[in-house]
Amino acid sequence: MNKDADPRYIAFTLIEAGQKPTLPLDRAIENAAQQLEHLSQKDKGLCHAIVFGVFRHRGRIDQLICHCSKLAFDRIDAKVKTILRIGVFQIVFLDRVPDFAAINTSIELAKPICGKKASGFINAVLRNISRSHKDIALPCSHKNLAGHLTAAFSIPSWLGKRWAARYGKEKTLALAGALMDLPPLTLRINPRKISREQLIEKFEREGINNQATRFSPLGLQIRTSGVAIPDLPGFNEGMFQIQDEAAQLAVQLLGPKPGETILDACAGLGTKTCHMALEMENKGQITANDTGESKADRLDNEAGRLNINIIRTTHVDMARAGFNDFSSYFDRVLVDAPCTGLGVLARNPDSRWKRKANDIMRMAALQKKILNGSANLVAPGGVLVYTVCSCEPEETTQVVERFLEKRKDFTPDPSGFERHLPFFCESGIKTYSKTTFPDHLDMDGFFMARMRRNKNRR
Repeated sequence: MNKDADPRYIAFTLIEAGQKPTLPLDRAIENAAQQLEHLSQKDKGLCHAIVFGVFRHRGRIDQLICHCSKLAFDRIDAKVKTILRIGVFQIVFLDRVPDFAAINTSIELAKPICGKKASGFINAVLRNISRSHKDIALPCSHKNLAGHLTAAFSIPSWLGKRWAARYGKEKTLALAGALMDLPPLTLRINPRKISREQLIEKFEREGINNQATRFSPLGLQIRTSGVAIPDLPGFNEGMFQIQDEAAQLAVQLLGPKPGETILDACAGLGTKTCHMALEMENKGQITANDTGESKADRLDNEAGRLNINIIRTTHVDMARAGFNDFSSYFDRVLVDAPCTGLGVLARNPDSRWKRKANDIMRMAALQKKILNGSANLVAPGGVLVYTVCSCEPEETTQVVERFLEKRKDFTPDPSGFERHLPFFCESGIKTYSKTTFPDHLDMDGFFMARMRRNKNRR
């Protein structure tokens, strides 16, 4: 077996890496870029399908392995489990791979990794699954909702029970089902270079089916194109940037204006930072802050592609930040805080198996510190927007409510919310925050809240 040219071996290494609690799957794929470059387009597609498919369908895959293995699941070696999952995914979910090919390639994959004895066990389990998987029923949702959610939708038991208690059975099933759908590729146009209508026409001329986003005036969604993102028409010219619609609305809620000074407190790779700069017509100054210094180069490259030059980067821990860490107050501050990411499980299926119940409270404690530290940098009369890609109350409404209880120098800004996101305001109800759910808005699960610092701080 030529490991460098075998898409299943590379898939194995990516799944093993993506299971590590501290390594996101997309980062593992970036780290394997050189290996992936050696694959043909067909094999690269197979590798990606296996990697994402195993994480997305792991609940059902593991149920089948448990049913068809004579060895208890918790006694199966971790690497053997990964190879079994790769084989089961191809047998059950990948129509273009015949069962015999899925079984034989799994056996060959196992020999140098796990040894001949393990490959014999893998052979037996996969053949059993090939014969019987269509007859193995899912747990009944009426009798065992948590078990059904895990097997049918790969929602871990702890999370399924949590959602069922909060939302009820019907809403939980709808939410879990939406998170199994492949999310659309959503992008935001660069209005300094092209209009949305012009980009829609440009894509259509290239045979790329797309449609305007429902809420964001700058967004497009592409369901299927078969084209890698860097190869999409207009990418190299900086005509658009990849960004989910909910994230676009967060910047719209902030309302950046030309000439202002703005802090992106947790900038990450800077997608929202660049969006702000374009809203500001590249006039003013944005400080993009993130503790990960390695992200700064990528942010600079992206800003260069979009022809933006008003961004400077800093690396301050906002949970411990003080005014002396920055040179001035800011007109607007965006806090896109680190979170559990439980609203974006459709995009990050590996997170389903990494998160634990106590992560929610752990992240909420960090979010409160970051929000408070960032708030100290808002100028009197300035705007503060808090966002997370989670729908869990401890990370969303409770963080903001606790902040407003303690910080009497800040008030909710429902009038600003209504001005910038009027389509989210129910008739007669003034609100300063919104949670989006992926089961009915066709966007990520996301929370956003807008507040304002009093002009006369107390």
